[in-house]
Amino acid sequence: MNKSILSFVVLLFTLFTLQAQEFNTIPFHTDLSTLQDGWYKFELENTYFDVELAAGKLKKGIIKWADGSKYSGSLSGTSFSGKGTYTWPDGSRYEGAFRKHKRHGKGSYINFDGTKWSGKWAANHKNGKGTVFDANGKALKHGVWQSNELIKESLLE
Repeated sequence: MNKSILSFVVLLFTLFTLQAQEFNTIPFHTDLSTLQDGWYKFELENTYFDVELAAGKLKKGIIKWADGSKYSGSLSGTSFSGKGTYTWPDGSRYEGAFRKHKRHGKGSYINFDGTKWSGKWAANHKNGKGTVFDANGKALKHGVWQSNELIKESLLE
């Protein structure tokens, strides 16, 4: 197979498989205001928590779900907020900024096969400058994205 055709096929596969997955919710329906500030380890609805509590709210820590998903990072109440890493059961992960339980700001989605999209996110969508990388770290496509769609491609350097 011609090298340029193979590169095109790899690029198409990468673009279509790098659709970021959804997050698990944090199962929390308890009033925490009566607890003292500090670190707590507990299990609730088959979800394991190792978290810091301050002023009655979750602030940071590690949360592990029964399906094998895991979040490690900043929290704001029952939402991912700030910097963190979310890992899905298949090994795919998102590393970067969160706001109100959504990818928002600068971050990278690394697929289980090592392919990666790195750039800006807004409300869980690729939005702004970003780059697609193959599993070896070679940049395949760079440009501006809006609502997960590449709207302006830039030349790779």
